[in-house]
Amino acid sequence: MPISWPSPALPVSGISGGNPLAPYANARLLQYQNQIPGDLSSPRLWRHVFECFLRRGNYITAKENGPGVDTGDFTYSGFICRASRLPVQSTDALDWLSGSLSWQQENTRVATRSDGTVQVPCQGLIWLGDLSRLSDPPDTEVDPRRIYTAFEVIEFGAYYGSGGIGAITQAQVGERIYGTMKLHQLPDATATPL
Repeated sequence: MPISWPSPALPVSGISGGNPLAPYANARLLQYQNQIPGDLSSPRLWRHVFECFLRRGNYITAKENGPGVDTGDFTYSGFICRASRLPVQSTDALDWLSGSLSWQQENTRVATRSDGTVQVPCQGLIWLGDLSRLSDPPDTEVDPRRIYTAFEVIEFGAYYGSGGIGAITQAQVGERIYGTMKLHQLPDATATPL
């Protein structure tokens, strides 16, 4: 019997093309953009939401921990399929998990000349599960098999960065993202990471 694959994702409003990995996206990330890039204690300017195709890499042991990775973390890598930037203050802490979230950009982080974009290291949350179950109002428990925990991005744009061949690959499959899932920093339903 032939295998039926998901149909290609519809392009984001105002954007042509469509990301070929979008039908296989399995995670939503919420990451904070700080006023001083890399200084996690500086004021937050924006919340960035990414829908990503991710795969697990390594389990971090005591001999492998270091900057951005701690014992007990799992590394994840993949590609950004679509992105949005939301105000840092919200009346609903879970609005980033809305089933009807309005997407602003495909394949890369949202960036402007005036505000720049989220830079590494950045901290936030991950919801890893069946994205088709995301609902309105948002609910972290909507998929009983989901993983909902802290996530720290430690690299965007690897291997090639944003220019040169990276400008070609990112337009095709999305900006590469690499980070760590922090299973020892479990959030509650309305958590906003420190």
